[in-house]
Amino acid sequence: MNVLILSVAAKVLLVQAFKAAVAPRGGRVLAADLERDSAGLVFADATVSLPRTDDPGFGEALSRACREHQIGLVVPTRDGELAALAGLKARLAGEGVTVLVPDAEALAECADKRRFGTACARLGLKTPKTYGPGETPDAFPVFVRPVAGAGGRGARRIEAADWTPQGVDMLVQAFCSWPEYSIDVLMDLDGAPLQAVARSRLQVRAGEAVKSRVEDAPALTEAALKLCAGLRLVGHNVVQAFWDGVGDPLFIEVNPRFGGASNLSIQAGLASPERLVMMAAGEAAAAREPRPIQHGLTMLRYSQDLLVEADWPGGG
Repeated sequence: MNVLILSVAAKVLLVQAFKAAVAPRGGRVLAADLERDSAGLVFADATVSLPRTDDPGFGEALSRACREHQIGLVVPTRDGELAALAGLKARLAGEGVTVLVPDAEALAECADKRRFGTACARLGLKTPKTYGPGETPDAFPVFVRPVAGAGGRGARRIEAADWTPQGVDMLVQAFCSWPEYSIDVLMDLDGAPLQAVARSRLQVRAGEAVKSRVEDAPALTEAALKLCAGLRLVGHNVVQAFWDGVGDPLFIEVNPRFGGASNLSIQAGLASPERLVMMAAGEAAAAREPRPIQHGLTMLRYSQDLLVEADWPGGG
């Protein structure tokens, strides 16, 4: 069982987690990124060169790489590549390759925040009060975000009623001061919910948690599992929500892929790379068994310099 991680960038911890998962099987982790000097490439067992996902030859190049390197599992990590991979999922499945991406309709509901809110309502789940296009909020402050987008880009608090959006379709919601959580949700390859881990976002930088703690919060994990099942997601997903610790959570969005701080949930016991490898290898029953979770485990992120020789493969 060899694994290919796409858009690996600096996702060193994800590479290491998958290497630990495949090592007992004699497998390898390969990585691809358009930037040949990406840190994740250094830690992979081997690298693969692929064109951009919007290149007409991407599908054939990916299929060829999977054949040449005996890839059994493809792991996307960037929102911009998910739609292209959804279009290739059936073809690659016919070639014996599992791609961790849901179908195109599920992706569309995740990518469009208005459609996401409609999906939550359909499932009986709550979101912050949302104002329709052109509707004037009845109270301020409000929080605005682009309807399509990720990583917190363009999201901000608006204090006054004289604000108007400029050129971008914005979602306007009542401002919520409750604590914010991320919930890492593991689904099986057919979209059945398996297990979830809730993390409090203690400090956030550029939309990504740099300090986070695993919480024992069944209200969050059970609702997030229901959400991901209703959206027909697969593999590892990251759900964002506000929660006051008492009532129902208010869901903000879901990213149908590994997140930047998902390593905390992985190490706390969710073990999603290991379990996904097991599922892709046909050991679904064992992978579905819930794992004990280490509540209270805390992540304190810091940077580290990686020094490479001038003649390493990315140095040319």
